[in-house]
Amino acid sequence: MSRRGDPAEAARPIRERRRSIARRFLIEFALVLLAGAAVVFAGLAYDAHTSAHERAAETSADLATTLAIDPTVIEAVAAAHERAASDRDGSVAAASSVLQPYVEGILRATDVDYVTIMDTDRTRYTHANPERIGGRFLGTIEPALAGETFTEVYEGTLGPSVRAVTPVRSGGDIVGLVSAGVTLQNVTDAILVRLQLVGLFTVVVVGLGALAAWGLFRRLDRVTDGRDADELARLFAAHEAVLHSLEEGLLLIERRPGEPPRVVLANDQATRMLDLARTPPFAVDDPGLPDGVRDLLTGADREEVVRLAGRDLLVARDGTELAGRDADILTLRDRTELRRVTGELSSVRTISDALRAQAHEFDNRLHTIASLIELGRPDEALRFAASERDLGQRLADRVLHAVDEPVIAALMLGKAAQAHERAVEMHFETHLAPGTQGLQPADVVTILGNLIDNAIDAAARRAARTGQTDAWVEVYLASADDGSLVFQVTDSGDGVPEEERERIFRRGYSTKDAESQAHGYGLTLVRQVVEGLGGTIEVTSAPGGGAVFTAILPAPGAPAIGPVAQPTGVAR
Repeated sequence: MSRRGDPAEAARPIRERRRSIARRFLIEFALVLLAGAAVVFAGLAYDAHTSAHERAAETSADLATTLAIDPTVIEAVAAAHERAASDRDGSVAAASSVLQPYVEGILRATDVDYVTIMDTDRTRYTHANPERIGGRFLGTIEPALAGETFTEVYEGTLGPSVRAVTPVRSGGDIVGLVSAGVTLQNVTDAILVRLQLVGLFTVVVVGLGALAAWGLFRRLDRVTDGRDADELARLFAAHEAVLHSLEEGLLLIERRPGEPPRVVLANDQATRMLDLARTPPFAVDDPGLPDGVRDLLTGADREEVVRLAGRDLLVARDGTELAGRDADILTLRDRTELRRVTGELSSVRTISDALRAQAHEFDNRLHTIASLIELGRPDEALRFAASERDLGQRLADRVLHAVDEPVIAALMLGKAAQAHERAVEMHFETHLAPGTQGLQPADVVTILGNLIDNAIDAAARRAARTGQTDAWVEVYLASADDGSLVFQVTDSGDGVPEEERERIFRRGYSTKDAESQAHGYGLTLVRQVVEGLGGTIEVTSAPGGGAVFTAILPAPGAPAIGPVAQPTGVAR
């Protein structure tokens, strides 16, 4: 017994002190089951009572009618009826001697308790108690005297009984009556037998219902974790509020043996990101789903970046269990805005690196000019300054003349400065139509920026290792007749072995120094952007060594491109 103020009692969860929804279901089901069983039992008991009486009346009437047309009965009763006027006692004795043994034999073969055959004046010819033969029959006989067969419940010499009375005819005249009956005691016994069967049936039904209710209770208690209805309502409301307020998209995919997986839950963000027109549940291979969404839902990658409906989505897939079945939780994060900002930051970083490289060069040039002036050679200092100014201006003019897209021009200037700082000569050739064919600047920066960075690194590493003095990078940009764009970057590095050309696009793969944790993601991102735009990218070997990366992007609204075809014009 708990004491007042017992901390354990106070700390007991609310759901333990309340009646759980499973327990409430069990109690209500038990009450309904018992009430239903009582009603059914009462109905069956009433039916058993009615049926027993009807059967007794029907059996009595059938036997009485059969005896009334039996030749033995007709002959004996007719003779006694004719003789009764002159010799009552003799007629009764004569009829009884024939009919009493005959009736007793019939009673032993039937379920009827007694048969009384009498004259029309109620004088008995037969009786269950032979001592009452010759006495007067008690009960109603008027309908039978009128030619009808009827049944009644009457308390006679054998007690209450259900009996039938029918006339005996001879030559068209009613010469006697036959009464057959079943005592109420025997009717009650028959009812009790039937009630036992009814009771057994009711108990079996109640027992099976109780077992089913207990099984449902256990399952419901396990599924609801013993919570009551209010708690479940609060949990559901909280679940809905949290689920639909998340910035990430969430999908729950249920897997059933022998059936295709089904999406059973999708929050608002997932519906928006995937542009779903269907409401869960629906199969992941539903033909009404867009191909990209169907591929995403049926995929097996634990983490991937896909481009759907103009969005870059990071998809994380985690296994879980749903009601004893395997399930997957898909988390969708929209990286479109993040990639846009990343592209802008990459542009800023490119410009920053270019400014840093130029500042370093300008610092060296200023030292050279200052030294020439200190040595008393001002004319040479002036010529040196003018030549460097003209070189920088020519580079800027060349880039701006060749590339009319500001984003690409700024990117090329920055990368050219970085290449110059690392003693890598950068060549570029462009045949682009005006604008970038609807491409987002962030996509251009991601593709070209990463490819050029990798090319400069590869050329510089090989030059440092071999002492090569003509390290170079070539950039070729062109618009095809069908509106597609070709981005090709070639370097003088070591190239990419054929067996590694697929692996280099995997997340985390890098040929650079292992101490840098930031490597291994550039080419992965490039491939995701290119394929997200419906394009293709591949790497081949340059004629003199090195690597050639070629990306082809379709015109906006055009179908995805097949295998990469080598462009014809390459700079150098």
